[in-house]
Amino acid sequence: MIKMVDSGTMELQIYHHLAECPDLYEAHNFPCVLPPTTIINSPDRISFVAMPMWGSSLCIPEFDRIQQVLTFIRCTLTGLAYLHDHRIAHRDIHETNILVNFYSYDEDPECFDQRLREHNQGPAARYAIFDFDLSLQLPRQTSLKDCRRPSEEGFTGNSTYRPCDVYQGESYYNPFAFDVGCLGNLFVYHFVEAIPAVPSLALLFAKMTTHRIDDRWTASEALAFVQDMEVELPSAVKQSCVTLKIDLDALDDPELYWSRLSPELQIAWQRHRVPPVSWNTRVLRWLITFEIGYAVVSSVRRFLHA
Repeated sequence: MIKMVDSGTMELQIYHHLAECPDLYEAHNFPCVLPPTTIINSPDRISFVAMPMWGSSLCIPEFDRIQQVLTFIRCTLTGLAYLHDHRIAHRDIHETNILVNFYSYDEDPECFDQRLREHNQGPAARYAIFDFDLSLQLPRQTSLKDCRRPSEEGFTGNSTYRPCDVYQGESYYNPFAFDVGCLGNLFVYHFVEAIPAVPSLALLFAKMTTHRIDDRWTASEALAFVQDMEVELPSAVKQSCVTLKIDLDALDDPELYWSRLSPELQIAWQRHRVPPVSWNTRVLRWLITFEIGYAVVSSVRRFLHA
């Protein structure tokens, strides 16, 4: 695949940076970020970026084993943690920007789908984050916890999994925490049905998507949790079947997935539960749905540095 990228853009800068990372080209411990295979500059202010031939037909609802769910979660968190370690905020986390390491020239859709399902069920399946046209790379010394960028940037990209970080008229937001919230919402959307088999997923979802941004895990913290969780899970659980069902309502109501836990775990993990949204926050979110409301709230917050 060859992509044309405008010269002098942040996107091209990121591709050049990734091209200089040797660990992205190693099969062993691949960090799940798709790098360019080559970059060709031209005199016409356009560069040609050649990308590996990975598959784009990612159908998460067809996952039917717990191990497939865990592999997808681990790979995408690995990729996001790697990007953040290089201070790259992706800012457009969505299924369309995640690829699987499978490609086939077979033109028969049924044959292709069958081969893809078999690949996803096997141990060789890997998933990688790509497409950096909306991404931002900041200086290496930038804090992942305390980074602040203009909140207007939070309205770029696909809105499906966008967290509420910029829905209260804030002047600034943290793009790294925003990425984690987006990926966490993607997990919630697809994997609520896996919680009865792997209760720790509810805790992971809560810590990735909490509206208390200071309490939200970084991508590296979430990845470490998943790695420990996988080690402790019995093989029988990993190989058990699951029927996934998308759950849009759970994005707005964490209680819908938290209720999948046993009463004992709900009590034991109470301190990790996503707290209810306060009434004043709900009012702010309602106000900014109106153009004049957003203008007033954002202006007041900017004046008050709130």
